Amino acid sequence: MPRTEDVLTIFLASPSDVSDERSRFAEVIADWNRAWSRELGLRLELVRWEDDAFPGIGVDAQDVINRQLPADYDLFVGVMWSRFGTPTGRAGSGTKEEFDRALARYREAPDSLDILFYFKDAPISPSKLDPHQLAKVLEFKASLQDTGLLSWDFSDLDQFKNLVELHLTRHVQAWRKRRDQGTDVLGPSTTTSIPVIPDAPARESESEHVEEVANDEEDAGYIDLLEVFTERSAEMAEIALRLGAAQAELTEHTTKGTQELDELRIAGKQVPPAVMRRSIGRIADEMLRFTTRVEAEIPLFRTAADRSMSALVKVATLAAELAPDQVAETKAAASTLLATLAGARGSIGEFRDTTAALPRMTKELNVAKRKQVAALERLVGEFENAERLVTEAIAVIDALPTPGAPHDA
Repeated sequence: MPRTEDVLTIFLASPSDVSDERSRFAEVIADWNRAWSRELGLRLELVRWEDDAFPGIGVDAQDVINRQLPADYDLFVGVMWSRFGTPTGRAGSGTKEEFDRALARYREAPDSLDILFYFKDAPISPSKLDPHQLAKVLEFKASLQDTGLLSWDFSDLDQFKNLVELHLTRHVQAWRKRRDQGTDVLGPSTTTSIPVIPDAPARESESEHVEEVANDEEDAGYIDLLEVFTERSAEMAEIALRLGAAQAELTEHTTKGTQELDELRIAGKQVPPAVMRRSIGRIADEMLRFTTRVEAEIPLFRTAADRSMSALVKVATLAAELAPDQVAETKAAASTLLATLAGARGSIGEFRDTTAALPRMTKELNVAKRKQVAALERLVGEFENAERLVTEAIAVIDALPTPGAPHDA
């Protein structure tokens, strides 16, 4: 028996140095279709040159790709890292030309497509870095502000995957809202008849460990995912508490050392340089110990954040089929985590700034200060990344319709 489905087409554009992200993006599309295409009567179709272009002749290779790939896609997704790409004669690179074509179409008909752009912010091997190419990427990124486009940064594949899942879900939300309101949907979506495939047989056992279940995207349910999110969020909060305690301990040692020197000055005694060096040296040692603790906590926080955010992303995409109280529970848990992260990040940021403002007294202190500021900067970045994902997930939950809830007029 045939059924109909709508198709939303996504065009992926990027230079060659983000091949891993291109593969991960294709995995996200495939996973989304497995989980939601039958439920929503909607399928996401990915268009990219490695799958949809074929040998041909034209003005240049990009011209061949332009003529072969469909131009009526619904969503343009661009990704860049350190390479801008090869000039085409019409633009600075193939990716830039594809973006220009999408932007021109958007300006002509804003309801015809959406545009997303992601920039990878991660270290790269010096042997692979081309400063000229990187400068062009940075220049292009800065120019996007003039177009009114909000771009997104990511630091690794897991974060990229989570961002893409959330943003694709929001794109689908916008399309469904237009459809339900009877207005024009984004892009020229198509309707296709395809055979109905029987549902897969139920699993025999439901007693497996919750995290193993949650890692299976096809079987994971609301309770499984919420438990993983809650457990990993608790780990993130514990790390924040440990770092706060370590920060307070370092502050206590620093204050004590400063007071010792102040007491000598107040007593009218000239503080010998050797005494000052010993006192400052003890402070520098404590700073280095604190930095070591921070550096040890960063990978633990990142792992907990990745697992927590992955579960939250999946819960967010399930929100459309949850009861209102379950949606509210999920949003409350996410909001609590967001507040915890924001508070911890603010405190760490202030401590970083205080450390950076310390006077340059000795070589040992200067080295300890530099290392501590760098570690705290990385930690702040981890908290900021987690906050952005939680904020996006909450936006998805807010926008998704829930059973029995009326659609916006």
